[in-house]
Amino acid sequence: MKKFIKVTSLIVLLMLVSICLVGFAKEKVITFANPEDFQFTDPCDSYNNVNIMTEYMIYDRLVDLNPETGTGFVPALATEWKISPDGKEYTFKLREGVKFHNGEPFNAECVKVTFERFINDHNLRRGYGYLWPSLKEVDVVDEYNIIIKFNNTNVMCLASLVYTPILPAKAFKEKGTALFDNPIGTGAFTWDYWKRGQEIVFNKNPDYWGKPAFMDKFVYLPLTEISTRLAGSLTGEIDCSTNMTADQIPLAESSGNIKIIKKLAWDQIFIALKTDKQPFTDIKFRQAIGLAIDKEGIVKQVMKGGRVSTGVIPQGVFGFDDSLVPLKQDIEKAKQLVKESIYDGRIIDIMVPIGWFPNEKEVAQAIQGNLKEIGINCKLSILEGATFAERRAGADYDIFLNQWSHMGDINNFLVIAIAADAHKMGSVNPELNKLALEQSSIVDKQKRTEMLRKIENIINTDFAPIIMVCQYEDIYFQQKGLQGVRYYGDKCADLRYASYEEW
Repeated sequence: MKKFIKVTSLIVLLMLVSICLVGFAKEKVITFANPEDFQFTDPCDSYNNVNIMTEYMIYDRLVDLNPETGTGFVPALATEWKISPDGKEYTFKLREGVKFHNGEPFNAECVKVTFERFINDHNLRRGYGYLWPSLKEVDVVDEYNIIIKFNNTNVMCLASLVYTPILPAKAFKEKGTALFDNPIGTGAFTWDYWKRGQEIVFNKNPDYWGKPAFMDKFVYLPLTEISTRLAGSLTGEIDCSTNMTADQIPLAESSGNIKIIKKLAWDQIFIALKTDKQPFTDIKFRQAIGLAIDKEGIVKQVMKGGRVSTGVIPQGVFGFDDSLVPLKQDIEKAKQLVKESIYDGRIIDIMVPIGWFPNEKEVAQAIQGNLKEIGINCKLSILEGATFAERRAGADYDIFLNQWSHMGDINNFLVIAIAADAHKMGSVNPELNKLALEQSSIVDKQKRTEMLRKIENIINTDFAPIIMVCQYEDIYFQQKGLQGVRYYGDKCADLRYASYEEW
């Protein structure tokens, strides 16, 4: 009996030690730093990269980007699909046995409710005017089969699905947009909390339907100052940082703890001209600006990586034309064109958003210097993102610098920025607007490519309403030993399966 008591006591003691060890086990946390903070928690009413990156954590979509190639599509909440010959109907078979974080089952009704928001509210930022033009209806065939229908041919449906998180139908009907105070998805992580300007925290979902995550907690840090992101990377407090610059690479490399990741973004920095406002109405003045810009110098000396733009379609995006060559800087010809134009010496305002693309101030200063060299006087307005967006929406600018986050296809840029003139640039070429709309309805890839060639030719010839500058490299600093991070050309890193080698 004494022996039995001793053995039993030993077992109890070992169990208590085990419990303590588990209780004090180090939590597996990964931190990611980016310049932008959340603006909106509604995934249908936002379009910032920060939203897309954090949505990877808590939501699933019908399809995902292929993680191996960064292009093409693989099943997610949809297991298979087919497209009608006219591109107006997409039929999806849905995954069974999936539950939302609140226990609600995923089914066809959830897809229907998600998409009906876009149909009923055309003001949603990720909706009718952006990802889902001509969306007609969603037919529920049965619990796990749906048909998404469009009024017109839609060549972007699968690409748009990558950026459309699916909502819980019952919870949304009960709570409405209040649901997004504590967002609920089917994803590998659950929402914990958001401290504006400080951090957003997610916890591992123990009941995830797919491959479980390795980390216990994911922390997103909105750090505007690049020096802060660099310091955190050097000390190891930040596991992965984005929007880093080439100037910082030597210091990062010398630390011995940081791995440098470079990914050619699908974005291009461009100069937008207010072409319905003098002196930009004059093609000679626009040509002068185009010829003045030292694009090669910006790539080599300012960005220190990337490629000089040759057209509106960046490398890696459907329709890219590798036969196009960059426009060379020609200061003397640009000077002559300025003299022949209606430019009267007025000061031109160049508006630039902080944190929307790397080296924004330095790029703006380089362009300002180029234009001064040909006799165009400029001032720089370096603005916080919300102020920049407000001024642009009010057409209160001469020139603005920006980039556009592509989704592997130029369609949204052509339809929204060019044809719909969402940024009020005042395109001077009706033929360009017509072609920009028409290309979105062509299913045949060869025919659509030919039309895209015509569009690029018009933009490159008219120097309006945009002048492309360069396609840049998105630079990430990641701790050595960190693995499993997926980097895509849309600049939205997927960290769902990030881990350390020792885990």
